[in-house]
Amino acid sequence: MAETVVVTDGTDSFFGSRSVFQVLHDAGDFSSLTAFSSSIVDAKKMCISRQARYSGLIDVLKFAEGGDAELAATLSGVSTWVAINGDAAKLPAQISAAAGAGVKRIFVHLSAADAAPDEGALKAALEASGAAYTVMRTGTLAKAGAGGGLVVGDFELPTCEDVPIDDAFRLLVESLTIPEAEGRFFSLCPSVDDSQLKEMRRAGCSRKEEAVALLKGVIVEKAPEEREAIASGSSAAAAAEDDDPRSEEEKAAAAAEEVKMLLERARAKGIENQKKMAEEEAEKAAKRAERLAYFKDNAPKEEDEEAKDAKDGDNGEDEDKKGDDGEGGDKKKDDKPKKDGDDDDDGLALV
Repeated sequence: MAETVVVTDGTDSFFGSRSVFQVLHDAGDFSSLTAFSSSIVDAKKMCISRQARYSGLIDVLKFAEGGDAELAATLSGVSTWVAINGDAAKLPAQISAAAGAGVKRIFVHLSAADAAPDEGALKAALEASGAAYTVMRTGTLAKAGAGGGLVVGDFELPTCEDVPIDDAFRLLVESLTIPEAEGRFFSLCPSVDDSQLKEMRRAGCSRKEEAVALLKGVIVEKAPEEREAIASGSSAAAAAEDDDPRSEEEKAAAAAEEVKMLLERARAKGIENQKKMAEEEAEKAAKRAERLAYFKDNAPKEEDEEAKDAKDGDNGEDEDKKGDDGEGGDKKKDDKPKKDGDDDDDGLALV
């Protein structure tokens, strides 16, 4: 995990955006997440929670404070910079600081409630930075309503309703790793039509695939008449699809092809999982064989040990016999009658 992220909030408070750190930690793969603001104390109050401790976020979460000069120093060596509620007046200078620090990925979130920035000037600053960039504009970030319909539209949309904060931040995290988001200016808005996203979720598509579909414009909001016709199952559905030049046979063939594609993807996924499991099992078997060979080569040989013990026992007996003979010789020598003039000093010395 070599990727590192610095997060700033244009409001200078993480009160409304603190959940972005949890989403970055849960859905991304980053070695450190730094919250930069004018006050470390306030940032810690906003970002450190029970969930942060239990999920492990606290282990990678860091804090830094200061102004533009300190921001440039904090961005040094960082791979990604995420600007939430970007301040249009400060963004050019901040982008320049990020470019000087060597930041490789820039994601800017703008609120539709604020004045729209000059897209041309902002784009020029981002392109001059040399970093891959994405600019996302949303309405007010709402706490409720996650999992509903979403649609990606033009950046210059005059109005954009409230967007669930979880959905917005999840798209933000996925956009950091997919090429479809690079060099893009877009608006993320809620949609009353969530049928396509629901179908993708039923088919087992990942959040990353949903993000790709949204950014490619595959997810669109159907007209109210078409939605009503689909919901009621009435004959109005045919009228809503009159613009489709395909015949009924072609539509049926397209639907069958889509089902076939989903089945083929599931089959390929199953083959991939089986292959992965087989590789893991082969690796485990190889490790087991390697351990068995190691223990076999390094295990003590029982016969050699027994022979060595027997030899040691024989030597011990010989020593005992030798010792006994020595004592016997000494005793025999001492039993001889002593001559006059001898004393017991020699005998005491021997003892």
